Amino acid sequence: MSPVLDTVKEWINPNWGRARTVPPMDTGLRPNLRLDGAAELLPAGEYEPDDVVVTAAGLVFSSGNQVFSVREDEVTRLASFGSPVTALTVRDEQIVAAIEGRGLVSVSRSGETEDLCTDAPVTACVTALATDGSALLATVGSTKVAEWPRALVTGDRSGLLVRVDGAQAEVVAERLAWPSGVGIAEDEVLLSLSLDHRVEARSAPGKRGRVLSANLPVYPGRVHVGGDGWWFAAPYIRNRVTELLLDEPALLAEMTETISPDEWFVPRLRAGDPFTDTMQMGQLRVLGVVKSWAPARSCGLVFRMDSTGRVAESAHARVDSPRHGVTGLTVHNGHVVAAVRGGRNLLRLEDA
Repeated sequence: MSPVLDTVKEWINPNWGRARTVPPMDTGLRPNLRLDGAAELLPAGEYEPDDVVVTAAGLVFSSGNQVFSVREDEVTRLASFGSPVTALTVRDEQIVAAIEGRGLVSVSRSGETEDLCTDAPVTACVTALATDGSALLATVGSTKVAEWPRALVTGDRSGLLVRVDGAQAEVVAERLAWPSGVGIAEDEVLLSLSLDHRVEARSAPGKRGRVLSANLPVYPGRVHVGGDGWWFAAPYIRNRVTELLLDEPALLAEMTETISPDEWFVPRLRAGDPFTDTMQMGQLRVLGVVKSWAPARSCGLVFRMDSTGRVAESAHARVDSPRHGVTGLTVHNGHVVAAVRGGRNLLRLEDA
């Protein structure tokens, strides 16, 4: 619908207008310092963990093109590939990894690899994996663009939910807004729809889901299903400046056409401090110091949701913390372990 028609409709009846709002971090999402107090499991800055799972031998995480295991503070490389590892899960004590441009691959404890499925739907942009012990479920962020920021600014809705049985991949849901997490909880499938800021529960993968939580103040990511609820990673936080841009097509088009993608005002996994950064005027940055009321560009956050869709608890990092960009998480020995890609470490919450 054209912006002019939107304006006319809102002038006729203000209730017809569509305005993006960012809800506050309240109740279970109230800010705290739990991530800042978490223990680091890896040498600082040596890895860039993206996803993490638990096996009988301990923790396994992906970083770039490689898969590593962590046991008793010792990091061992299990496997190396020619392209990025985009998601992990565990099935029958075998690690299943999604490899960009290749498909789904199994990785044994000894590091041996074997192709599981190389069908087209799971060869690119796989964002998360889950298993019920037999079949695999995979989310594909987009079939048109490869990067989350570009999907956000273009309003992409070409994501998929794929069921992999044996070596065959079947698309069971499509036209999704960057599905970024999937989990199997008893008789339901949990699905994170990042660009819709929503978490759904589906009685079957291909059926329409019921909304568990909508209009979240973050873009939800991967999910870990546990006995006390479901833990979600929140890689990105919403901010009002980005929401304003998304409501102004002309301004958004000018930004994407004339500015480098590295300088788009969209959420990031890690907020740097370059002198070319946008929004330096308007008193958001004074004498080189970013003010506390400036729109957040990144966050460190994981949260637990109960079966009713209520956020029961969360763990945050402070606004200026280096522990931002949580992309994966699991629970090991009763403690939440978060893969902090932005902060380049694995963190263990001591009071989970």
